[in-house]
Amino acid sequence: MLKRYLLILASTLLLSTAPARAGVDVSGLVPLIWVSGNGDLWFTVNSPTVPTYCLPGWYGVTMTVPRSDPNYAYYYGLIATAVAKGKSVYIANISIYNGTTPCDITRTGYGVVLLP
Repeated sequence: MLKRYLLILASTLLLSTAPARAGVDVSGLVPLIWVSGNGDLWFTVNSPTVPTYCLPGWYGVTMTVPRSDPNYAYYYGLIATAVAKGKSVYIANISIYNGTTPCDITRTGYGVVLLP
């Protein structure tokens, strides 16, 4: 478990110091989170480009992390920390989506970075 945590931490640090290599990236504050009835985590980032790539759903949430993802707890903790501390997040390669569905950020290839 510790090894997995350290790997995710190292990946996060690497992504926060190196620009993404593909697609459009977004960053901004997370104004709200929602956990749906089936346990999926939903949130949005207050970037004006997000609706171009992520279809807004209930209450304006645009991004999701499925409860079935093996890293769900880490995503949940990071997003909840962003909300609680008023920190911005960085999501790379969001342009793999075309605005017809909400964005499953576990599929971008980069995850999410909590910015200082």
